[in-house]
Amino acid sequence: MSSADALRWESHPLRREKPAKSMLLIALIVASAAAAAFGFEHWFYGVFSLGALTVSLSRYFFPTRYALDGEGIGSEHLGLKQRRSWAEFRRVEEHRDGIFLCPSVRPGRLDSFRGVFLRFNQNRTEVVRFVRCHVPSQ
Repeated sequence: MSSADALRWESHPLRREKPAKSMLLIALIVASAAAAAFGFEHWFYGVFSLGALTVSLSRYFFPTRYALDGEGIGSEHLGLKQRRSWAEFRRVEEHRDGIFLCPSVRPGRLDSFRGVFLRFNQNRTEVVRFVRCHVPSQ
């Protein structure tokens, strides 16, 4: 497969956002963890809260690598690899910072669990064009 048949990039919002925004987010996470520790009167709840909030925001703090090719989509985040075939997707929604691919034709409550969100990294045009070539529009 030639490089023209594949598209690869890395998304790491922490590096792209303004430092003030990231520092505010970190301060809110630390403050929430401290509030949990003091509120429940045990350090464990603070550590647990800190870990849970960091994991839930991991796509912001840690890089995600994407690879699109003729067969489907590959992504890697925190060492976890995921591979999905183009045939699985029926709907494409463009957003300001990425593109969402979903297996259902109509929007539903479970879409965020079933679909894949590809975050752009100054490559919006290329990603949209590549996805539109492989996912039939409804």
